[in-house]
Amino acid sequence: MDKKFKGDIPGQREGFGRPGRLRGFDYGTSALYYVTMITRKGACILWDWRSVLAAISRQYNEPFEGPILSECGQTVKHFIEQIEFHYAGIKVEELTVMPNHVHMLIRFGVYSPSGRLIAAQTNLPTVIQQMKQAVTKHLGTAIWARTYIDRIVRSEKEADELAQYIRNNSRYWTKDSLCPKIPEDREYEWMTILKE
Repeated sequence: MDKKFKGDIPGQREGFGRPGRLRGFDYGTSALYYVTMITRKGACILWDWRSVLAAISRQYNEPFEGPILSECGQTVKHFIEQIEFHYAGIKVEELTVMPNHVHMLIRFGVYSPSGRLIAAQTNLPTVIQQMKQAVTKHLGTAIWARTYIDRIVRSEKEADELAQYIRNNSRYWTKDSLCPKIPEDREYEWMTILKE
């Protein structure tokens, strides 16, 4: 991966990410959070480029299955999966790495096998910031948009719906607002590249 992120990768868009913090809320509180982190300018760098092309080329057909993560995507997945080993009382319950963003459900406050609640000793912004820094240090370049989007999950029904959405997200990425669209007059060109 190029150590200097030039910002010229196809499918990039400006203005991704917005602060979503709820004013006055303690983000260290035991709760389930839905978090979306977007790559810088929405660059499709987390999947292998063949997976991105395969998914986009099917935007008018059946759902896409079977993404292959790029080296960058594998690094992101690894560091997110390590969160619960570095912070007591925190568990990543669901995770999907998309071409240009990541969705996860992360629980603060988990129960031990004996049934005792283990409270998190940090807060969500700190965990996200440190994870992003670890990825940046490992890759040698910043890949993230400055902010991330979070939502406090308020019911089991909402948690189930979000978990289902995360599990199925890669199958329906082409319907996602973050998916770059191929102009109809260039679809054949993209399919030719895909077959190489």
